[in-house]
Amino acid sequence: MSRQKATASAPPPPELDMVARAVQRLVARNDAVEALSGGGEAAAGLGAGMAAFEAARGAPAPRIGVAQYLERVHRYAGLEPECYVVAYAYVDMAAHRRPAAAVASRNVHRLLLACLLVASKVLDDFHHNNAFFARVGGVSNAEMNRLELELLAVLDFEVMLSHRVYELYHEHLEKEARRDGGGGDMLAGASAAAAAKAGRMAAVSPSKLLERAAVNGAAQHDDWRSLGTAAAAEAANGVRRHRSSSSSRYSFDC
Repeated sequence: MSRQKATASAPPPPELDMVARAVQRLVARNDAVEALSGGGEAAAGLGAGMAAFEAARGAPAPRIGVAQYLERVHRYAGLEPECYVVAYAYVDMAAHRRPAAAVASRNVHRLLLACLLVASKVLDDFHHNNAFFARVGGVSNAEMNRLELELLAVLDFEVMLSHRVYELYHEHLEKEARRDGGGGDMLAGASAAAAAKAGRMAAVSPSKLLERAAVNGAAQHDDWRSLGTAAAAEAANGVRRHRSSSSSRYSFDC
């Protein structure tokens, strides 16, 4: 049975719902800010380093919602649950590296698609190619290639997350789900310690938490930079990395 057929009837993982909730809240806030500014901030963000993710000038935002879009990707691509958490980490990292280009309705679908593509390549030993993701996401293959390259440039190719950073993002998403009053069954298996940590995170993104920890001397460089620069140190200290492909090279299989 193919991976696509095996996952066609499988329910979306809890991580998908958590990411959808967090991203929808981010988009709603940024859309409201842009509406109050008369679209001035949107225009300013076009040249801020993430122009490839913007809808064509004058084109309406996609009518499909974030949750429905992620469910479509899940239905056809069957990504591992961890891919959604890592993709959210990429969204957060991109937003902080390009603050003038707010994550909003006009760009969130393309940004998420690129993040999921890259996360799949980083985490999965066997993954779909760019042409497949393009069909699933509703873009051309050429545009999918551009989106991938744009995201990698924004992230400076720092696409590997240490286990600690992954857990920070996962706990943050759990906290966001609790704030929405959803995900009771989803979070039933969370440990009391993890719940306490998530509750102390307040309304701040993991990127800000990592910056704060670095200032306080509580985080090592491998917690907020590419794991590629810290793999040797982690191996020496016996730190287990989050599951990833056996190959350390990024795959540009278009």
